[in-house]
Amino acid sequence: MTLLYFIFLISFLSFLPIFFIYKYQNWFVKNILYNHILIFLIKLIIISMVIYIFISNLSGLNDKLFIIVGCCISVIFHFIEGFVLQTILNKNGR
Repeated sequence: MTLLYFIFLISFLSFLPIFFIYKYQNWFVKNILYNHILIFLIKLIIISMVIYIFISNLSGLNDKLFIIVGCCISVIFHFIEGFVLQTILNKNGR
């Protein structure tokens, strides 16, 4: 059950940048590389902290499973974020 909460939390945190890309499209189109790197670093730091908190508080569970699941979810949502950003840039003619 704890792994399920972990998956939902990491998925929610990984979905937030996609939501902000849709909501603030003009902000992302102005300086693409800087904004993408900024969001990626913030997301990486926050998800790493969540993985560390789950591992440190729940030492009885398999630590490697939390790390692998957290990384896989982050990579999947990062690809989705890239596709969303690419479609927005293609619509704006860049």
